[in-house]
Amino acid sequence: MHYQQDISACLSPIVGDRGLSQNSFNNEIKRANDALDWFKGEFKSGRLPAFDVCSHTDDIVNLSDLAEGMRDSCDTIAILGTGGSSLGAQTVCALSKINSGPKIKFLDNIDPYTLDRFIDETTLDRLGLLIISKSGGTMETLAQAVTIAPELNDFGPNKIIVITENSDSPLKQFSRQFNLMTLDHDPNIGGRFSAFSMVGVLPALLAGIDVQKFRAGAYETLSQALIADQVLDVPSAVGAAVSVALYREKATRISVLMSYSDRLSKFSHWYRQLCAESLAKGGEGMTPIAGLGTVDQHSQLQLYLDGPNDKMFTFLSPRHGGIGATVDNKISKEIGLDYAADCTVGDLIDAAHHATHSSIIAKGHPTRLLTIDKLNEASLGALMMHYMLETVMIARLLDINPFNQPAVEDGKLRAQEYLKA
Repeated sequence: MHYQQDISACLSPIVGDRGLSQNSFNNEIKRANDALDWFKGEFKSGRLPAFDVCSHTDDIVNLSDLAEGMRDSCDTIAILGTGGSSLGAQTVCALSKINSGPKIKFLDNIDPYTLDRFIDETTLDRLGLLIISKSGGTMETLAQAVTIAPELNDFGPNKIIVITENSDSPLKQFSRQFNLMTLDHDPNIGGRFSAFSMVGVLPALLAGIDVQKFRAGAYETLSQALIADQVLDVPSAVGAAVSVALYREKATRISVLMSYSDRLSKFSHWYRQLCAESLAKGGEGMTPIAGLGTVDQHSQLQLYLDGPNDKMFTFLSPRHGGIGATVDNKISKEIGLDYAADCTVGDLIDAAHHATHSSIIAKGHPTRLLTIDKLNEASLGALMMHYMLETVMIARLLDINPFNQPAVEDGKLRAQEYLKA
């Protein structure tokens, strides 16, 4: 396993009345077993391509060739997309260690100042574009594409690639007009579940990520769920059971994910969309909060420790101990920082993580701990698959369809009408 899960501080013997009794936990675990059986059946029937895609390697060679061509031809590659067409890729690309090659820039908003600044600061004849929209009708992405792409003097596959469904959408029409290289987005994979498809893999290849390890880590987590004889052997199913039991019995409506690594910041935002769009239906749902340690300890911790006890916390961190620069011994002692003398900055973030985690528990908040031995492509893939599995099983337990987002369409239509007026 690339990560370990500890849910003991979600139970009443440790956190008191806001935690679950052993009986409540056991009852929800039985229901989670049914949800896991449902998932296995759906997967076996081929109805979950977003999960199955992580077992594939046949598409990686072609995608790698496309990525290599664009990397060789560009100094900057802008990835145009928003929401599920961007967050998964941003999460994976945060692991990039490459100091050479093109700069990867995600343009996921249409703030006019940001877009103008990007165009002004970029050498357009060395710019590549990866344009991603599942529907092909995303207003923000289309606006960016029709603003930037015509300024380029080369429309070949080394400069512009489009990922969208094979339909007569505005983006598809735009692609035909400029004869752009277009890859077909699987219509059965929703954006927020698309990280292991070409939507996440091609940007990752552009950033120099080992996508085979990324998918392999995900497949390891998926396989564990598919072959498990006991639901307690499936961390994602256990996480789903705890979340739903707290939601039902303790009115725990807020889910806080505190990640202790800058490289996991985008992971928290990816999780936020996954949870919000998948589980908020018909008055049900949990409100996800993305936190980053240690930064958000200095802005949110007062609320978490002394505010309403209506939250479930998940602390997520790789092991940082002994990593990074060492705090100067002599200067530390001279200025009263004795306790940090000769510590690494990794030791400091580990100490802050464990201290905050124990403080939250001491205040009686149900708290889960996810620990990663080493943050890399495989462990990130495993974590993302964990949360995808956990989300669909929570949805099953709450009798919710996790794969649609009907309310979102209203806002899109209103924006179009506003612009037409």
